[in-house]
Amino acid sequence: MPTPRATPQATPKGGARRAAIVTAAADLVADEGPDAVSHRRVAAAAGVPLAATTYYSRDLGELLVAAFTELGERETRRTTALVQELTREPRSATSTAALVGDVLLGPDRRTDADVLAFYQRFLASGRHPGVRPVLAATRRRLDELVGEALDRSAAPAVPLARLVAVFDGSAVSALVEGDGDARATAEAAVADLLRDHGHPDVAPPTA
Repeated sequence: MPTPRATPQATPKGGARRAAIVTAAADLVADEGPDAVSHRRVAAAAGVPLAATTYYSRDLGELLVAAFTELGERETRRTTALVQELTREPRSATSTAALVGDVLLGPDRRTDADVLAFYQRFLASGRHPGVRPVLAATRRRLDELVGEALDRSAAPAVPLARLVAVFDGSAVSALVEGDGDARATAEAAVADLLRDHGHPDVAPPTA
C-alpha cells in the first residue's frame, strides 16, 4: 500500500511557511486592523510567494480566523503575565483605570490609530462571522483579567460588564469625535465610574 503524501502543513517547511503567513497576518491586524489584511500584503510581509497564502488558507476569512487566533493567544499571554506581576496594594482610581486600559488595549496601544485598529477587529466580525468565536473567547479572558487587576488594586465592587462597556463606549465615541486622545478619554470615564463606587482619588497609605 503506498504511503500517503504528507500535506505541506505537516512537513517542517510547510509548517514554517504557514506559521510565517499567520504571524504576518496577525501583525497586520494588530497594527492596522483587519481591513489591512490581503493575500498580497500578507505574502509580502511573510516573504512567501503570493500563491502560498491561498494554498494554506482557502479564503480571506479562513486566514483572518488564523490571524485572530494567533493574535488573541499572543495578547492574552502578555496580559496574563502583566496582571500576575501586579502587587496587591490599594491604588487610586486613576491608576486603576490605567490598568484597565493596559489589560483591554495593551500597554503599548496609545495613539488613536492604535485604538482604532483594535476596535476594527470587532467590526470585522460582521463581514467575517468565523472570527466571532475567536473574538469572544479572547475578550472573555481579557475581561477576567480586568477583574483580577481590579481585585489586586483593592477596587470597589463594580459590575465588570458595565465597567468594560464604559471603557469601550467612551473609546469609540472619542474616536468618532477625533480629539486624538481616545484611550485617555476611556480611562477617565472608568476612573469616574470607580469614584462613583467609592474608589478614592488617592491610594490610601499601606499599613
